[in-house]
Amino acid sequence: MNRFGKALTVGIAATVALAMTGCGPDTSGSAGSSPSSTTDFSGVQPAKEISFWGNHPGNSIAFETEMAKKFQKKTGIKVNIVSAGSNYDEVAQKFQTAQVGGGAGDLVVVSDATWFSAHLNGSIAPVDEVFKAAKLDTGSYYKSLYDDYSYEGAHYAVPYARSLLVYIYDKDAFKKAGLPDKAPATWDQVEQYSKKLKAANPKQIPFTWASDTSYVSWGVTSLLWANGGDWSNKWDFSPMTSDKTISSLTFAQDSVKQGWAQVLNGDPSTVFGSGAIAQMINSSGGISGIKGAAKFNVGVGVLPTGLTGDTKIVPSGGAGLAINAKTTPAKKLAAAMFADYLTSSANTVDFSKITGYVPVRTDADTASLTAANPDFQAVLDSLKRLRPQSYARVLVPGGASTLDSSLMKILVDKADVKQTMTAAQTTIKGDYQQNVKK
Repeated sequence: MNRFGKALTVGIAATVALAMTGCGPDTSGSAGSSPSSTTDFSGVQPAKEISFWGNHPGNSIAFETEMAKKFQKKTGIKVNIVSAGSNYDEVAQKFQTAQVGGGAGDLVVVSDATWFSAHLNGSIAPVDEVFKAAKLDTGSYYKSLYDDYSYEGAHYAVPYARSLLVYIYDKDAFKKAGLPDKAPATWDQVEQYSKKLKAANPKQIPFTWASDTSYVSWGVTSLLWANGGDWSNKWDFSPMTSDKTISSLTFAQDSVKQGWAQVLNGDPSTVFGSGAIAQMINSSGGISGIKGAAKFNVGVGVLPTGLTGDTKIVPSGGAGLAINAKTTPAKKLAAAMFADYLTSSANTVDFSKITGYVPVRTDADTASLTAANPDFQAVLDSLKRLRPQSYARVLVPGGASTLDSSLMKILVDKADVKQTMTAAQTTIKGDYQQNVKK
């Protein structure tokens, strides 16, 4: 019987949640404040030196450093690359702290969860006016990616290191277990494959869920969507405790109880590269690193569907580039120029080749990406399956953190699913009312 059958009858401390939306959130009249431009760029020339704060997503520090050198040669503007944290959340916290003490970066990496908190804190400027003043065009960004940072008539970042979730598996382990060389098409198949993998090699973990430090709620989002559940419907948080959500999370809990899945602390991709894991859901931005570390053949596929049959089940994430609202007009212009250069149609392709992140410009040559790496076709196919992430996870400050910790209780501590999600719902409602709602 199908495992889901019964179900069918403020704070800057928002933990990073990687989100991609097909369109900007419709938040009109619900929260936040209207954008207001106070920067006068009349007669302003770009600064000769700026700082760029980030965590070098996809181990991209060498790429960013090279881009800074080329940019300086082209424009005469020096860009100081600053390692501001090991992940998006650390960057966000350091950036916000520096807003008080001074010295924050002029251009900063923001995730699709942390940008909104930065906006609520008045830390990042609307990029529309800055790009316009610098005579730069945002029209060639993928609209869905650019609009991820849209709120009440303004954009607060441009897309940069954008990723989405893909299914990654050990081809050699699949062959040993007598499985076809392709990712499971449904969640029922994930369970079936995992049990066969465990029988073929009891020492290898058949499937792994991420931990709270690796944003477990990101991957679980797809499980919910595939089976009719969700974290929220815009600002309505009732789906978080719906029967379909509870059933989906019970399935995840049962996978651990039954032994065909585990939860790993830290980065699952590191463990996967050692051969200890047969299957996982992971960011497309980690594909190159995973394949480089693995001593076995790695397969990449789209995420599995579920009871609904809906293919729009892929959450995305990664990061964009935001401009410090408190820096000088001259540095804002220079920051916009470097953001534009770093994400140009040519450079976004090179960045994708190196990291596996999604090209952010519509005129990017994606054919060259699949020619160099056939596995990237799964990433491009997944672009067609994108779905806007839930406000509860990516717009409510602390929402992702609350969901991550709740899922750890469910998956690791075997806590009651309904009670745990009811408590999470109460917390997220409170955070929304305190930090977001007008």
